[in-house]
Amino acid sequence: MQSKSVTLRDSDIRSALRDKLRLIHADEPDTAIIDELSLSQGQARVDLAVVNGSFSGYEIKSDRDTLNRLPGQRAVYEKCFNTITIVVGSSHVAACMETVPNWWGVWEAVRQSDATIEFDERQRPRDNERISPEQVVRLLWRDELIVTLRELGVSFRAKATRRELWETLLTAMSPTELFKTVRERLRARGDWRSGPTPFRGDGLSRSAANSPRSQANRKWLLSQKSPHLQN
Repeated sequence: MQSKSVTLRDSDIRSALRDKLRLIHADEPDTAIIDELSLSQGQARVDLAVVNGSFSGYEIKSDRDTLNRLPGQRAVYEKCFNTITIVVGSSHVAACMETVPNWWGVWEAVRQSDATIEFDERQRPRDNERISPEQVVRLLWRDELIVTLRELGVSFRAKATRRELWETLLTAMSPTELFKTVRERLRARGDWRSGPTPFRGDGLSRSAANSPRSQANRKWLLSQKSPHLQN
C-alpha cells in the first residue's frame, strides 16, 4: 500500500536513491557512485552521478524543495551527462512532466506503508545528444590533465593554466576518446561507495584522498615523474 500524501525530505530520498543505485550496479565493480559532483567549475552540483561505460546524473527535488533552480541546473547537466534523471516527491511530478525534456528520466519517490521509499518510473531516460566536450573536459583535475597529455605525447607549457590544458586536450582527442578518458579518471579517484565525497575542482578532497584506491591512483600519477605535476 502506498502513501503518496507523505512529505518527503531530500535526505529521505537521497538515502533510498543511493541504495537503489548501489543495488542496480552491484555486479559492476568498475561503477562509481558519486555524491554532490561539482560541474562546470561549480556552476551546478548534481546530487548523485553514476560513472561506468556511461555518465548518468540524478537530481533530487523533494517535496520541501522548489523547482526554481532547475532551469540553471538543466543548462549545465545537459552539457555533461549521457542520461539525466530527476527524482522528485509526488508534489513535483506534474510540473516536471510538463517542463523537463522528454528524454530526461522522471522518477517519483513514494513512501510505502512500511516507511521504505520506492521509485516509480514516470518517464524513462534516453541518450543525450547535447553533450559538450568543452564542459566535460572541465571535470578533470590539473594532474589528470597533465598525465593524460603526457600519455598522448602532447607538449604543453610548464606553467600552463588549466584553461590552456583543457584547450590542448580538446585538440588532441576526439570527443569519444575524451568522454572515455574522463570517465576513467573519475572512477579512479576513490571509493565513493563508502559515503558522500565533496570534490574540489582543482585537487583531491579530504575524503577522496583518504581512500586506498585514491592514494594508489595519486601515487601512480606522481610516479610519472613529470616536472609539471603539482603536489
